[in-house]
Amino acid sequence: MKKIFLTIALIAFTTMYANSANVVIEAKKQTIKMDQNKGFFEGDVQVSVGDIKVKSPRAELDLDPVSKKPSLATFFDNPYAFQNKENKKHEIKADIIKVSLIKKSVLAQGNSQSIMMENRQPVMTINADSQEYDTNTKLMKANGSVVIRYQDLETFSDKANAIVDKSGNIQNLKLIGNVVMKEKANVIKGNMFEYVPQREEFQVSGNTSSDVTFEDGTRVYVEARYQQFNKLTSALVAGGNVKVKYKDYFAQGPKAQLFVDPKTNKPNTVIFTGRSKITSQGSTVEADKIKMTLNPKAFFADGNVKTSISQDGNMEIMP
Repeated sequence: MKKIFLTIALIAFTTMYANSANVVIEAKKQTIKMDQNKGFFEGDVQVSVGDIKVKSPRAELDLDPVSKKPSLATFFDNPYAFQNKENKKHEIKADIIKVSLIKKSVLAQGNSQSIMMENRQPVMTINADSQEYDTNTKLMKANGSVVIRYQDLETFSDKANAIVDKSGNIQNLKLIGNVVMKEKANVIKGNMFEYVPQREEFQVSGNTSSDVTFEDGTRVYVEARYQQFNKLTSALVAGGNVKVKYKDYFAQGPKAQLFVDPKTNKPNTVIFTGRSKITSQGSTVEADKIKMTLNPKAFFADGNVKTSISQDGNMEIMP
């Protein structure tokens, strides 16, 4: 294999980052056509730009017509790119990979897959029609049939955006369009999902639903226009035509807070504010504010309370 060191005098292929990283290209064959502002590389192509490496059967390089400096490197035939930083590795596979030397971005198109690893173990895997990573803004975008696997979590969406810090840790994750999140037996759905790891908080909006199953097999089902959960406070806030189903309880109202016992990881209290209604075994309590405890099973209603109790004789009490 012939190793080719391209100098500034040849095609000025010397920078991918602001600190001017050296570029080394290895290939069995190369052709540079300065009049066409193109470079062609074939046969076991390997490109190193700083700590980023790309491997592919063939590649093309576009040159700026004025400066003759490289502007875009395109890798064909299922290329493979990866970056190592200490004990972490980020790798990308796709039908085509494009590296913009001006925008300092990497675009993977067609059956793209990116894997983030730590200590040689996969931490996160992203599959999508296309993925793009901007080294300036640290913004990663995935578009089209996006599937993300992270520990026990699996997500599906039309799009996904993530901001990654210099250490490769995710600072913010957004899922957009037809979002479905699965964690073991738990399923969350909505139109948009955002997760902020530093606050240990997520918010899902747009026709949302949460179907959570606990270890004892009991389930809590919540529908609302938006839902927000903070792990630090163990509180779920739901707003907009909220509906909650738990065992034989069915509750609905404009806003609700569901508190989870951090020891048992089970919901123990639900507080509805605004005109709300709870139904259990045919009986209904309606009030401006309702507090519901699940263990022990009890209601506390306040403000213009109306109670309807159904028995064998269909007796009703309407205070």
